[in-house]
Amino acid sequence: MLVNAHLTAQWVNHIDKLSDEELGKVPFGLIKNDWPPSLQSFVSRAVELGEARFLEPSAELVSKKMALPIAWCQGLTPKKQLELEWVAALVADVCNTAQCKRVIDVGAGVGHLARLLHRRYGFTVLGIDCDASHLPKAQERLQHSGCTENIHYFTLKVDDSAATLEKVRHMLINCPDHVPCTCGEEYKSDKELTTKNRYVLVSLHGCGQLSPGLVRLFHALTELEALVCIGCCYHKATQLDNYFPLSHELASLGDQWLSPDTQYQGLRLACQELRDTWAPDREPRHLLFRALLEVACQKYGLPWKKSRRHMARHSQLSSWDAYREHVMKDVHCHTSDERDTWCSILNRLHTRHQHQLPAVRTLTLLRQLLQPCWEGMVLGDWACWSGARLVAAFPSARSSPRNIALLLARQPPPQQAPPRL
Repeated sequence: MLVNAHLTAQWVNHIDKLSDEELGKVPFGLIKNDWPPSLQSFVSRAVELGEARFLEPSAELVSKKMALPIAWCQGLTPKKQLELEWVAALVADVCNTAQCKRVIDVGAGVGHLARLLHRRYGFTVLGIDCDASHLPKAQERLQHSGCTENIHYFTLKVDDSAATLEKVRHMLINCPDHVPCTCGEEYKSDKELTTKNRYVLVSLHGCGQLSPGLVRLFHALTELEALVCIGCCYHKATQLDNYFPLSHELASLGDQWLSPDTQYQGLRLACQELRDTWAPDREPRHLLFRALLEVACQKYGLPWKKSRRHMARHSQLSSWDAYREHVMKDVHCHTSDERDTWCSILNRLHTRHQHQLPAVRTLTLLRQLLQPCWEGMVLGDWACWSGARLVAAFPSARSSPRNIALLLARQPPPQQAPPRL
């Protein structure tokens, strides 16, 4: 809405004059003196509003984070290793404050976090995941971990329904007693964790509606002493009602500025990459190429089907010819003439629209400026609604851009001032 109202030819002309290096500095506050006042004002205000989203881990958490032993890193990417090190330290700190020795890991996957929490800190962990295919993989990895008695995996789709509530409560009631083992002996807590049958609820990258659902689950189950939830994929919601906005502060503003379509597009924008990893030399070209591919599929019926998670690598975005050849690998053609026809259609589309690259370049910049504003608004909305604090679970650099945790506790966790959102 805001972009559509201000994306003028004057803005495009000025932004098109920037080098890729200069373009990458604009989300950090670069403003040119010769820009029109409207563009200067937009960039200044967007940077100011988005700054609250960029939290960093507290000094206390930094001091408690420990690197993973090499033997524990098998099958983990450096990014995943880093996230696990930080999140495990945060969860252990919350458990120590709440005097809990039991953790529920929702979205446990194949059990990386569950195993780390037990092996390093000695916690009993219930790992829950909605994907049944993860269960045998988690069990197999557990068998090779050296200690199998105090980690228990379940398959369950977690939401805030009454049925889920009863199933989780049944799990907690029937959780096996802790079996004495040597895991966690090196972790010296300054408190004796004596609270029995009490749990800390954890979710690393709870997708879409899972994050608000876990807040409701936390309030419904008195066995839960604290919640540590890092959300992601904010736009993956079956419906926006009862999902966003949730706080009275935001909902009271009404639809005059936050229509359902604007909400959805904003939620998509909120879960995109951060300014630190933005690649202004590649993204505009990639966005234009993807748009041309979409037109070819929808308007001309190009029989293309994505066959890879990451559709195109950097080298395949270096030029239109490289991108087109990459796309055609996923287009089934019966004859060489048919292939030539599709290539001709793609080339005509590129010739017709390549002049729009400066406008696309401007659009990607505006999206990058608005990304932290939207993510800050989503997180701030959830925090106001739930009473949670927002803390940085790990640095966003070299790890996932979704690094902000909602932290709720019946006993307050270590103090960290909430950001001004």
